[in-house]
Amino acid sequence: MSAVAQTSLDAYRSLPIAGYLQPKEKQVMAAFERNPGARYTRLQLSEITGMPLHSICGRVRSLLDKKQIAVRGDAIDPATRKRQELLGLPVGHQGALF
Repeated sequence: MSAVAQTSLDAYRSLPIAGYLQPKEKQVMAAFERNPGARYTRLQLSEITGMPLHSICGRVRSLLDKKQIAVRGDAIDPATRKRQELLGLPVGHQGALF
């Protein structure tokens, strides 16, 4: 097998499976499923899940890419006075829960 063919095969095998969430992504999603209308910052998700902030940021990015969560506004952090994104379930996703 040629190197190009093997590289292509490796790339194909690494494609994400539709609808599959990794265990840490499921842990983040559980916070939203417990309270479907809630909007959280990444820091709040870190506190809720017990995961370090750097892990939350990676999981949030992948969940945004998979359209499992969405940016649902922003808020000013009182401690830093910087704008923070608020994350929540996509509007269509919320309707399925009711």
